[in-house]
Amino acid sequence: MRPRFSLFACHELCRPVGRAVFSQSFEAQGSVRLALVVRRGYTVGQKRVKGEAAPETDIRRIRNIGIIAHIDAGKTTTTERMLYYSGYTKRIGNVDEGDTVMDFLPAERDRGITITSAAISFDWNAHRINLIDTPGHADFTFEVIRSIRVLDGAVTVLDGVEGVEAQTEKVWQQAHEMKIPRIVFVNKMDREGAGFGRTVREIVGKLSARTCIINIPLFKNVIENGMTTAKFCGVIDVIDMKSIEWLPGTDGQEFIVRDLEDDDLEEAKKARVAIVETLAELDDDMVEKFLEVEDDHLAISSRDIKTSLRKCTLQNLVVPVLCGASFRNIGVQPLLDAVVDYLPSPVDRPPAILRAGKMALSIAETDIGYALAFKVVHDNHSGKILVFIRVYSGTLRRLAKIYNTSNNTEEKALKLSRMYADTSADIEAIHEGHIGVISGTKDIRTGDTIMFDYQETGNKKKPKREMMSLQLNPIIVPSPVFFAAVEPKTVSDTRPMEVALQTLLREDPSLQVSVDEETSQTHLSGMGELHLEIASDRLVRELKVNAHVGKIQISYRESIENNFALHTPVSYTFKGVNKGAETSSTVGLVLRPIPEDLDCSYRDLKKQLESSISLGDNNFLTFNEEYVFAHPNVSSEDVYVALRVGAMAGLLHGKRFGLPMHSVQVIVSHIELPLEQDSAAPVTPATRFAIAKFLESIPLEAKVLMEPVMDVTVIVNEEDIGSVMSDISSARSGRVYALEDEVRRESSQAHNEFIDPDQVYSPPDLTLHLSKHNIRRDPQKRLIRAKVPLSEMVGYLKYLRAMTQGRGSFLMTFDRYERASKERATSIWQNHYN
Repeated sequence: MRPRFSLFACHELCRPVGRAVFSQSFEAQGSVRLALVVRRGYTVGQKRVKGEAAPETDIRRIRNIGIIAHIDAGKTTTTERMLYYSGYTKRIGNVDEGDTVMDFLPAERDRGITITSAAISFDWNAHRINLIDTPGHADFTFEVIRSIRVLDGAVTVLDGVEGVEAQTEKVWQQAHEMKIPRIVFVNKMDREGAGFGRTVREIVGKLSARTCIINIPLFKNVIENGMTTAKFCGVIDVIDMKSIEWLPGTDGQEFIVRDLEDDDLEEAKKARVAIVETLAELDDDMVEKFLEVEDDHLAISSRDIKTSLRKCTLQNLVVPVLCGASFRNIGVQPLLDAVVDYLPSPVDRPPAILRAGKMALSIAETDIGYALAFKVVHDNHSGKILVFIRVYSGTLRRLAKIYNTSNNTEEKALKLSRMYADTSADIEAIHEGHIGVISGTKDIRTGDTIMFDYQETGNKKKPKREMMSLQLNPIIVPSPVFFAAVEPKTVSDTRPMEVALQTLLREDPSLQVSVDEETSQTHLSGMGELHLEIASDRLVRELKVNAHVGKIQISYRESIENNFALHTPVSYTFKGVNKGAETSSTVGLVLRPIPEDLDCSYRDLKKQLESSISLGDNNFLTFNEEYVFAHPNVSSEDVYVALRVGAMAGLLHGKRFGLPMHSVQVIVSHIELPLEQDSAAPVTPATRFAIAKFLESIPLEAKVLMEPVMDVTVIVNEEDIGSVMSDISSARSGRVYALEDEVRRESSQAHNEFIDPDQVYSPPDLTLHLSKHNIRRDPQKRLIRAKVPLSEMVGYLKYLRAMTQGRGSFLMTFDRYERASKERATSIWQNHYN
């Protein structure tokens, strides 16, 4: 057996530097032929330089990252190891045992899944990492959306056995739309059937990403049950050309660094050549380095490769790929190094844009401080509201005045904190680029823009009005598609229930509360069955509400038939009293349907809607092209606000089914106000009653029901395609629109050039032949993509497993509302509402 040095024998090479770091400069160390044991708390090569700026104030040393993936890929397990190796925790939390730092809600620990995004900060290699662990279940996609909105980079965790799964594609696309640089960590490489090379090809084929593999799996032969088996034990560092083997029984704190030999050396050379060639295609600097060493791929220094790789990663040209097994404590430290080395700091990202109407301003052009509230939480310990913010400019200090440009309210930042999952530490300031928490505010909600440092010392004047209305890009809230009735058990429980529901809504805007006018029943709406189940559970268990939650149902909408047209405006005059004076307003308008598919024949309508005021639920408020509002005492801005409020109220209930209206265009033809009047308040009820009057005038046959339709992806074997497609098309009223190989041969992102997965370097998979999961290598695995009504997908998994002998799986996401046929509308109304 090859001897290895102990920590004490290598004292000169491993000096204590405080926090645990893993980064290695093997070149400075020279060739160490014997094994070198490296332990937690020590580093080979890199260390903190005296006089260096602290990560708290040096914005270049901040990494705002998120962990995104499909459910059960190992996100939380990986995060727990990051916290342990950084020195934040003294023991490793276990998801199965319910004692993790990040999954702290009772429902999360009971179910063993992440439900809400959790934020935490820790230091690694003289950098501050602000990390958000996000849920992987499709029902909690809004948690991913609002987290990605404030992140600078992301780590995508993949299951080495399952590869790129359906929800992974969804969160990857969300990150892609925000242009967030990503690195990939292929987890669970210790499992039977794990295939690193296969997963890399799936990253290229399914995610349309150009990969750079910076470490590859390290296996060693062990004898089990009289047979020789390749066991995953570490990684091969392709850039520094070293092997790193983690020692069992040390919680990943000790690992052996060796020079490469034999097959490992040859494979690492292939991987390094692939990195250099990929970077040379994208980076002119790498071409120059390549020519300097006379086309010798291996002669290019590690530093030059890392510099070029960082540059290309920040430009979203490549995706670094690493591997490991978080549960076995293998490969997490190199992942942390990759976060620091390749993901951006806030200064590496484009400046945020502030908008107000047609005005747009780069945040770099103003000296006012701005932050975005991306999450609101009710703290059960203190009873206060915690507002999570990302500071984009300036430094927010404790007791500073803050102005909410979204709702025009001013408050004080009484208490600032840095969150560590469910605990917090008080701080005096939140610096630019950081994520922190404001405690005790009253009116801030998710997506609000917060302004500070807008007053000079001793100056009580507010900035110009246009500056007070500037907002950062909002966080888009998806529409809920399920609902459940919530009823207090006694009359005295009504008020506590209403307060608790408002708390839930403030925390999670993807939930909605409405009241049925006919039955006075309160409805709680959410993104899915599990989403509503968790919300109902929190309502009863956590917020202590004495209420009964009914059966989960589907949210339908009401609309107007596409071919309906009534061009004569309907007018309504409202008369009232305001401050003792008589007021009145007359509003004339027409309603028109908005078709589901706005193709080229609807070019004029599309142009109209782009400049219209959104009312939610695909409803829009538009003004007649020939009409211009003018009044000596009432501003057009005040009238527009009153119109919007009145239109939203008028569309809340249709006149046939009593459901909220959807896909309707409200076109205002004229507004009349007395010249002596100075208030736009009467415009709101006039608009509301004018819409109600118009809806009543529509013939019954032109009032239609709209149902939620899901975009469904079903993954099945070749032999199951016929039965599954037949079931979708006939029994479930669905429309199959695509049939694809599991690894697609075309790019899913139009702007990306096509990359053939078979032409991309990927190491051989040494353990696939051992596994019953070898079926995943079969190219006959297919994807069926279809649009299916949500009502037909309830309980679908049970039927799918029966049709495919348990081999099929599926993912569905909300696509849109569609007008139901008369037959389906009648069936839905009888089955769901009678």
